[in-house]
Amino acid sequence: MFEFTADEPAVGADAITVAASVPPDIADMVDEVEALRDETQALKDAAEASAGQASASAAASAANAGQTTADRAATNSDAVAAAAAVISAQAAREASLYGKGIFPTTAAAIGFGVAGNGAITPGSGGANGMFDLAFTGGTGSGAAGRFVVAGGALTQILITAPGSYTVAPTFSFAASAGLAGAAAATVLGRNVDVGEYFWTEVSTGSLGLFNVGAGPVAADTGVRAATAALLSSVDSLAMIEGLSVPTARLTEAAGSVSPSVYRSYSFVSGDTIEHIAIAKAGERSILQLIHAGAGAAYTANFNLEEGIVSSSSGANLVSAAITDIGSGWYECKAVVLVAANITNNVQARMSAAGVFPFTGDGTSGMYIRSVVLRKQGLPANLFPSSDPANAAFTKQNVTVTTTVSPYEPVLISLPPLVDGLDVTVRGRMTASKLVEMVGSGNPSVYQGRSVVNGDNIVWKVTAKKAERNRLNLYSNNAVIFDCTFNLDTGTATGTGASIVALGNGWYECTVTKTATATAATNWQQRIFPSAGGHPYVGDGVSGFYVQRSALSINGGPNVFSSSENLSNSAWTKSAGVTAVANGALYLGLLSDPANIGGDPYDDGSAALVGKKLTLIGSSISAGAYYVPVLAGLTGMVPTNLAVSGSALGLSTTAYPSYGMSNAIANIPVDAELVILEPGPNAFGAQETPLGALGDTTYATHYGSHRIGRINGQGNTLVQFMKAEREVADMLSIPLIDVGGESGIGYLTSLLYMSDELHPTATGSLRHGTFDAEELRRLSRRGFFGA
Repeated sequence: MFEFTADEPAVGADAITVAASVPPDIADMVDEVEALRDETQALKDAAEASAGQASASAAASAANAGQTTADRAATNSDAVAAAAAVISAQAAREASLYGKGIFPTTAAAIGFGVAGNGAITPGSGGANGMFDLAFTGGTGSGAAGRFVVAGGALTQILITAPGSYTVAPTFSFAASAGLAGAAAATVLGRNVDVGEYFWTEVSTGSLGLFNVGAGPVAADTGVRAATAALLSSVDSLAMIEGLSVPTARLTEAAGSVSPSVYRSYSFVSGDTIEHIAIAKAGERSILQLIHAGAGAAYTANFNLEEGIVSSSSGANLVSAAITDIGSGWYECKAVVLVAANITNNVQARMSAAGVFPFTGDGTSGMYIRSVVLRKQGLPANLFPSSDPANAAFTKQNVTVTTTVSPYEPVLISLPPLVDGLDVTVRGRMTASKLVEMVGSGNPSVYQGRSVVNGDNIVWKVTAKKAERNRLNLYSNNAVIFDCTFNLDTGTATGTGASIVALGNGWYECTVTKTATATAATNWQQRIFPSAGGHPYVGDGVSGFYVQRSALSINGGPNVFSSSENLSNSAWTKSAGVTAVANGALYLGLLSDPANIGGDPYDDGSAALVGKKLTLIGSSISAGAYYVPVLAGLTGMVPTNLAVSGSALGLSTTAYPSYGMSNAIANIPVDAELVILEPGPNAFGAQETPLGALGDTTYATHYGSHRIGRINGQGNTLVQFMKAEREVADMLSIPLIDVGGESGIGYLTSLLYMSDELHPTATGSLRHGTFDAEELRRLSRRGFFGA
């Protein structure tokens, strides 16, 4: 028994070929076919280059005044021969690649198709080049091919798909204007021979792999090609488990750019086509799916930070939709009803604010897992590949690199109500801090947007005081207002201004106005001093927090880009102003009991926010494992002194001794909490002698605290963990017992560790979440003096 998973095959350039007499090692067969396809493309490129070089050589020879007519004729003949030689090899490979693969029925597969041609009568007078081959007459359909005209005469016929025929059709060379007298007989041959394999549809949207036996007869191997939907589900499940899946990173070029990944497609009138991309925001958050050609015109802009369709247009657009598939990944879909046959580029473009061109920085970008074009209701991808990094796609102003899915693991998307409750109760470290300049200035963060005379606008900014407590919302064109909000007293001044307390110091500040002109304006969020307005002298550190800034026009969706991350380049900052992402806990009402009616319960969160944390430990603390999770969940400010491979005591291996002990001297004087993670390397990498409780020398593990697989010293990891607990008990130091109580241990090592030591993304999430709750437990017990 065996299984096979592959991208959904498509007719034409993505057809799958299996060479004769190959045993059913399907993965190897697919690899060979893909390699053959790459070689074929290389031969095509070589043919074109050879022909071009030969033509250039002939032109240069003709320009030579001493060149004889015979020499010129010989040069032209050499050019034709050179091109024909390469094309002949190309034809053989294409015949083997495209002559078998996917067929509408088993009968068509084991029947006959156009396998080649007889002797060529070259004719004369034709336009030179490579042209589509036409087929007339005969009984059957599906054949395709190309033909070459050089020196005005037919020189080569290429069969790219055999079709299915019981009576041979006739070649037509009409595509070469002026070609007269050219002819060649079609030759039929069996499409799939005995011992070979082919694909055919066995149920709606599902392809099955068949083997041809003597007779000939077709036998179903039981192998099925995975649908795109199934593969997407498999990817999602893998990411939930903390496993990485392949994706592409799109990085913009520097300068004036319109970063795009595109491919030409020939739309057919009457088709309903879906253009789909699965994407996640990076530094850029606006994805645009677009086809500008008349007859299939559409533009759809998707905000990958907010998960909304920010705008859509186009004469042929049916709909645009975005679906949250977890952890910031979205399926973005534009549906178009084609009104006319049109061939043009189908593009996926990225930007900061939905405007093209824009000034690229050469480093920013986004992630795209797949780009698919398909007929509505059918699974087959009309593009040769769904991978944006594939050579089938042209790249403009963008570099596409293959990577793996970022920020693992994927967390299943919560329903909006549940997610909202979680933010309200526990909070999220998602607010941006707007910080004023040093010296005199007019600190402001803004985006430009246009309005039409009579538009009703509603601008909502969710903000909280820090060193500054006055937020000013301002526009001096088209929509005129100057509204100031006191984030300390919860009051608002200015026409159209209102303010609502949300809890835990957060306020929703709203301006409601009507446009009095049609124009663009800058929507400014301005930092004001405790008294007065602009300009004033700033200190370079003071400011306030903004969780969200959203602008609605006539009741529509938010038109701002990156509305929940004001550090993004979509927001312009006035001179000297900075915006720091993830600068404060948004809501989290349990962190302040007064927010829930004075209930005495406190989960300990408030006392942790801003605490200065120092970490001493091994690579588990030094690497990007649990520490970022812990900092994000608690709002603590870490100083990481951990060293990979280190331990507290004496090393009996090549690793240096006393790495953690030496770090103690570097603990900052203002540290409020120190976490020591001493055990794994003492047992493993350094094999420190265990010693016994009461030791006072750093030469043993027990002693290194200063107050148990057996390693090379004859001890078990359990003994070392016991040592940690005993020392903590003796010194009355709180112990966060990750090894004993978090669920990360011997029986779960494959779930949470990559090498039975270092956490995977899933393990890091469990580690950090466990640590955060243990610290809240300590906080509730008054450990931090709250």
